[in-house]
Amino acid sequence: MKASSCILPALALLFVVSVPAHADDSVASRIKNLEETVQALELRVASLEAQLHNQPATARVAPDKVVWRKLRQGMAQADVEALLGSPAKVDNFGHFVVWHYGNRTGGEVTFDTNSGKVTGWHEPD
Repeated sequence: MKASSCILPALALLFVVSVPAHADDSVASRIKNLEETVQALELRVASLEAQLHNQPATARVAPDKVVWRKLRQGMAQADVEALLGSPAKVDNFGHFVVWHYGNRTGGEVTFDTNSGKVTGWHEPD
């Protein structure tokens, strides 16, 4: 009985001593993985920042296009006329109507004939 009573505490001590070593390995592994992830993300951010820096500056919107960009799907014809003025030409194609503004490079607005609401448009060039 004496031998078994000595072995049991020794095994318990061995288990207690080995668990922190295993836990330390797990923590060290997790830290290493996190450091590698951070390094990869830092490289990715640097790459994206370089791409952003190399892009040409965004062109300013021409003043007449600022008004065109206030158009919205479903606007009424009266609202479009208040915003853009009277069209230079109107084409009726049965199910839809197109209002033309300006010359060949001018914009146009398309309306549903039944509802009189905007279904689409093209800004002037």
